[in-house]
Amino acid sequence: LILAAVRGGSRDRGPAIFSPLIKVGDDLAFLEKEDCFASLEKIRSCSDREVYKAELPGSNGMMITIKKVIQPAKSGVELIKQDSVPLPQKMSQIRSEIMNAGLRHRNIVPLLAHVVRPDCHLLVYEFTKNGSLHDILNDVSQGRRQLEWLARHRIARGIASGLEFLHMSHMPRIIHRDIRPANVLIDDDMEARISEFGLAKQIPDGHTRISTSSLVGTVGYMAPECPQTLTFSDKSDIYSFGVLLAVLVMGKFPSDDFFQHTEEMSLVQWMRNVMTSENPNRAIDSKLLGNGYEEQMLLVLKLACFCTLEDPDERPNSKDVRSMLSDTELIKD
Repeated sequence: LILAAVRGGSRDRGPAIFSPLIKVGDDLAFLEKEDCFASLEKIRSCSDREVYKAELPGSNGMMITIKKVIQPAKSGVELIKQDSVPLPQKMSQIRSEIMNAGLRHRNIVPLLAHVVRPDCHLLVYEFTKNGSLHDILNDVSQGRRQLEWLARHRIARGIASGLEFLHMSHMPRIIHRDIRPANVLIDDDMEARISEFGLAKQIPDGHTRISTSSLVGTVGYMAPECPQTLTFSDKSDIYSFGVLLAVLVMGKFPSDDFFQHTEEMSLVQWMRNVMTSENPNRAIDSKLLGNGYEEQMLLVLKLACFCTLEDPDERPNSKDVRSMLSDTELIKD
């Protein structure tokens, strides 16, 4: 299906369109102009990519995000046909994004199109006005904005719903391999949407995990079995989600200096010790205390402890996680 979808842009390296939101390739013709980036608004950049915002021509105001990745030109068809061929890391991630372009779920950011230029690849997505969960939580910690508990709980449920779709509903099943706040975007309705499928892998039928030759993911969110055995499964995504749950309740990131000054030197271990202490409320973000939802927040932290168990076989699956989060929705002190 994906191979068929990209054929339209394969001969002249024109746009490959994956969504009906973009009606014709001409809608993206502006991205093929030599000076196209001069007229676009850059919203962030790092060493290997730049991200821009633009209005999609002929869409009545629809905004799109354009991720520019500096890599040699290679069409989507060529990348998919080379599925079993080792590629440089960034080309492999572009291929993975294209392979997963058909994902359609409320809590997943879909790839709308792929445009090949002589020196780079452009990946086109729907624009999410509120940015990433990481940026929002960072603004909250700096006092620049607020994020009340009910909004955080809704975000957690949305991510869990997206993971349940990837792990249990979609065929073949997909593991994301880099669940963290920076890879969760928040849309206009404050709904969470999982993004960045460059490291995602499809699990073949009859298998429960995949083995790789290299380690990927983010320190602090990565399940312990990943660096130990170079294997990944849906349960490694669950571990990462457990850390993300803890971040939502605690208002602290695994990389915060706070944990370097604790005996545990680890968000997960510190959380476990506090949750079994006489005062587990110490783990809750001080900005959330007194809101009447302390019992619910502690239950979510208990779920975070469950998701981050050392043995992956003892962790819940994504369906159970989504169900348990829904069960806590109406609990109030």
